Amino acid sequence: MTASSASEPFHAVAPYYDRLMSGIPYIWWFHYIEALLMHVMGHLEGEPLGEPKHPKLEGEPPGEPKTTAEISPPQKPSRERSEGGISEPLGGNSWPRTVLDLCCGTGNLTELFYINGYQVVGVDISAPMIEQARRKAHADGYAIPYYVQDAADLELPHTFDLVVSVFDSLNNLIEPDRFAQCLQRVYRHLNMPGAFVFDLNTEYAFVHKMFDQSERRRYAPVRYRWRSEYDPTTRLCTIRMEFWVNEAGKERYFVEVHRQRAYSDAEVRSMLQAAGFRKVHAFDAYTLNPLHRRSDRVFYVALR
Repeated sequence: MTASSASEPFHAVAPYYDRLMSGIPYIWWFHYIEALLMHVMGHLEGEPLGEPKHPKLEGEPPGEPKTTAEISPPQKPSRERSEGGISEPLGGNSWPRTVLDLCCGTGNLTELFYINGYQVVGVDISAPMIEQARRKAHADGYAIPYYVQDAADLELPHTFDLVVSVFDSLNNLIEPDRFAQCLQRVYRHLNMPGAFVFDLNTEYAFVHKMFDQSERRRYAPVRYRWRSEYDPTTRLCTIRMEFWVNEAGKERYFVEVHRQRAYSDAEVRSMLQAAGFRKVHAFDAYTLNPLHRRSDRVFYVALR
């Protein structure tokens, strides 16, 4: 067995990440984002916050979320609409058309936006993840621009109708000033009207050790063991991630150490408002229900 010392987050694991997350129903997450937008926009047009008219969420919700920044690949499609999708972005409206996938990882959610008719750009701080995303886009013939940038230092020559950042990516901004700066940068990159949809792990998730998980079965494409420690004083969660991968008949072992910060709803709302966002909606993950004290993940929809 070959071994390596702890690497930077989402570096050593990048070549294996799609295999690691291959069982996650990310098409469901894509449609959930669309449903959140339709729900919020319907409310702004005078309809009460209730069940969205469109699009319909097919299948089962993803259940206990994998608390990671990246996503697994959908079925390899041509640029035709994914089954269960809508005929035009958000029901035929011209908005949104342009999308930034912030902290896009290996580009699988980015590709879902692309094949569903959106003009999309991907950004991630991890060069190895972006390398994987570019390789896949080239192989599939997808014209998706990818950039290596820190979310808190976002600087692109484009503005967008919609920015998305999912799978608790922004929890990785553990300094509140950097988190606030990220929100400010996103605001500057949004058109008017524009929306920012993102999710965060809550303190409840860290306290109840929802990062602690493992897959040690020998036939698993990637074996792993994750263990976390949460400090309520600093509100920082440290996750030690061990991985075992078979390569050419040899087993490779490596470790990544990730850190995330718990942000309260009050903090997030205050920072969003300070950045300039005019409306902020928060939802218990995978639902259209309000955030509550046992929510382990929260989705925000912030409007410019």
